[in-house]
Amino acid sequence: MNGVLVDITRCVGCGSCAVACKLYNGLNWDEASPAIGEKAALSAANWTAVRTYGMERNKQSVLRFVKNQCLHCLDPACASACFVGAFRKTPEGPVVYNERICVGCRYCMLACPFSIPKYEWDALFPRVRKCQMCFPRIKQGEMPACAGACPTEALKFGKREELLQEASARIAAEPNKYVNHIYGEKEYGGTPRLYNSDDPF
Repeated sequence: MNGVLVDITRCVGCGSCAVACKLYNGLNWDEASPAIGEKAALSAANWTAVRTYGMERNKQSVLRFVKNQCLHCLDPACASACFVGAFRKTPEGPVVYNERICVGCRYCMLACPFSIPKYEWDALFPRVRKCQMCFPRIKQGEMPACAGACPTEALKFGKREELLQEASARIAAEPNKYVNHIYGEKEYGGTPRLYNSDDPF
């Protein structure tokens, strides 16, 4: 199963991942709901958001940038809640959405523990929107657009088992740098999106 390891210590907040996501998926820019910065948030037009957080490290003010998107849970609550099967977990890793059979009940939005799915409230024919982990690209042997666009290698695409080993190796190599926890390894049954961080979530 494929996944992405996000290393928050390597992210510089450039937003290349958010731009790549919008370009690949044909998403509009929404000035009222930015995808990058202190007010960045997921929306029907933002499947990836890179939010800026201020924090203190060694008595100095520093910034951290956290990429947020669908975590593609190993046992997705959205798929369990959808009575028409509009959401499904693929063997490759992504949780994908079929808008043609969605009835707009929005149970998926209520079920998701991470509040990921968003609804097109203003659309004539509204849909639920979220990251699909660039499923067509993965089927062709390519990496998701966001991972391919990251200039600092804060995003690493690969097999989940190998990413867990990589995340563990980073913690072991620099125990004073990283929190001794891989976020996404076990939370809500585990996710293919994994995080290394130097600050507790």
